[in-house]
Amino acid sequence: MINAVVMSVLLAAALTWFTITMRRKIRVMLKGQPAVRWDQVPTRLWTMVKVAFGQSKLFKEPGPGLMHALIFWGFLLLLIRTISVFGRAYGGWESNWTLFWFWPAAEHIYTFIKDIAEAVVLVMILWATWRRLVTRPERLTHSLGGFLVLGLIGTLMITDFLYDGARFAIAANPDQTVFSADLVADLKAEAAYSPVGSLVATLLAGMAPQTLHILSWAMYWLHAVTLLFFLNELPLSKHFHVITSIPNVFLSRLEAPGAITPIKDIEEQEKFGVNEPRDLTWKQILDGYTCTECGRCTVTCPAHQTGKPLSPKMLICDMRDFIKANEDNIINDKDTVKEDAEKPDAAAGQYKLPPDQAGSLIDAIGEEVIWACTTCRSCEENCPVNITHTDKIVDYRRYLTLMEGSANPEVNTAMKNLENKSNPWGLSSGERGQWMVDELDVPLLSEKGEAEYLFYMGCSAAYEDRSKKVATAFIKLLQKAGVDFAILGNEEGCCGDSARRLGNEYLFQIQAQTNIEVFKAYNVKKIVTMCPHGYNTIRHEYPQFDGEFEVIHHTELLAQLVAEGKLTIPSNGEPLSVVFHDSCYLGRYNNIYDAPRQLLKGLPGIKLEHIEKEGKNGMCCGAGGGLMWREEHIGQRVNQLRVQQLTKPKPQMIASACPFCLVMCRDGVNELEMGDDVKTADIAEILASRIGV
Repeated sequence: MINAVVMSVLLAAALTWFTITMRRKIRVMLKGQPAVRWDQVPTRLWTMVKVAFGQSKLFKEPGPGLMHALIFWGFLLLLIRTISVFGRAYGGWESNWTLFWFWPAAEHIYTFIKDIAEAVVLVMILWATWRRLVTRPERLTHSLGGFLVLGLIGTLMITDFLYDGARFAIAANPDQTVFSADLVADLKAEAAYSPVGSLVATLLAGMAPQTLHILSWAMYWLHAVTLLFFLNELPLSKHFHVITSIPNVFLSRLEAPGAITPIKDIEEQEKFGVNEPRDLTWKQILDGYTCTECGRCTVTCPAHQTGKPLSPKMLICDMRDFIKANEDNIINDKDTVKEDAEKPDAAAGQYKLPPDQAGSLIDAIGEEVIWACTTCRSCEENCPVNITHTDKIVDYRRYLTLMEGSANPEVNTAMKNLENKSNPWGLSSGERGQWMVDELDVPLLSEKGEAEYLFYMGCSAAYEDRSKKVATAFIKLLQKAGVDFAILGNEEGCCGDSARRLGNEYLFQIQAQTNIEVFKAYNVKKIVTMCPHGYNTIRHEYPQFDGEFEVIHHTELLAQLVAEGKLTIPSNGEPLSVVFHDSCYLGRYNNIYDAPRQLLKGLPGIKLEHIEKEGKNGMCCGAGGGLMWREEHIGQRVNQLRVQQLTKPKPQMIASACPFCLVMCRDGVNELEMGDDVKTADIAEILASRIGV
């Protein structure tokens, strides 16, 4: 009776406190903007099974990934034991009640699996502690909280072993007078399936039954109290992800990763972007709750790797901590922006303020942090709980650009040019792509009337000298293969990618809607583009404005033409060692990894080299997110680090399939004075030279 009363009081107190804490967190979250995350339930369930329960993203680092996965799986398995432990307080004197009370055989099987799982978890806890104390990976946040949780989990394992071991030792002692004959029989049967518990019982065998009884009683209550304390510690610490990670993965963003959510009815809005927590969506706030602080996002971030102040982990943590510091204001619908608060002093190298001192969310994160992002999505690719970073970066930029007008001057110049001339260089819009007509006899759609493919030139191919050479090679290949295509010439405008990712949503929507109207006027069905940024924007973002078109990247079309025999590959060719650089917007955004490599591998004489940072693990060139138009003033240039990675196998050529990447790789090669050793080229140029067009 005393056990039942004490357990009832403990459960009531712990669950009441937990409910109060969770209610406060949920109230904060629901103050965010709406977001639809209850659709496509089967897909969401599969994502949850694969990513949350299967821990699939953790295995990019096999060792630490396995360690965390085994702790997680073991913890899930032990939930059954937890229910049994609490239930025993209500089962009478020294109850051996289990959740499988109706099926002893199932309990025996579970006991064996549970024992092995607890032992494995305990070993993994020791490994995790060793990593934090000795190896100390850079990406981990070393805090007392981390050791507290490891200690709590370890305590749960050890107390359970001692609880079982003491009871088994009592039952094995013929002189014991503590347990009933029926309980002794049950414990002996359980011990036969409990290898670790039986081992502990052997070690305790010399102790008196009364001492073992006290030990068993103490371990039972220490186990129960530890678990209830752990439950209430979770929402107050970074380990809140233990509760939120599974629902956060279920509620993952399922839209194409390359599609930024538009500002609807933009002409009617009075505020743009995010500068306080209530501007975030409820799901973005949940992302903050769910961050594990594992740092997998940060160690792969090109900005962080080159000494920029951006850490994707801290981007989320600073957002979370600012929300935590302003919970009362958020719940009461009060503004969290303090106009008279201190501002970060960028001139003194102060890029942000501590979240509890910052006057706004952006001050807590830091403007230079926000502008350092290349939107490569490596952080999202590596986040084990499907947190998205890019959408938040773009929302902060929207506020800075449209509300504050505080974008970098170099970026402002590019955006003014985009607004006035529909290209970032400010060159004549009337001359857009005219050189293709004059030099290569490319037909204009206005004269041709219709064509199977619209070749969407993009700004680079239309104006930039290096990209003109790539476009020349591609056009000659299309002509040789007999492809029916045309261009829009001066009727084409910028796709709007840079404007949107720099935060100028208003300019992007104008550009997108203008292009869509032109495409529809000519009844365009298929669009081929050389630029992955244009490819991504037209394919995934134009449908937001009723612009549905079939879009294909030039490497896909070339691979198709080769496969169909419309482009004949020669039987031999000069030996050439090539390494391929994956464009983020082609690979990570649109999962196009095979077509470029297929083309290269199919060319005689080409030896495709491999590097560590390629494919899904590839690194950005530094030009994404509109940073093509912004100089790097802090740390190493991203393109230089990328070129160093690409040239490790000492290739003769760096191949790419993006005009931005080509320029960045070329500049990196020149800046590092490698021009005599390695060349840069687009895949279309390599193919054209081998075919001889």
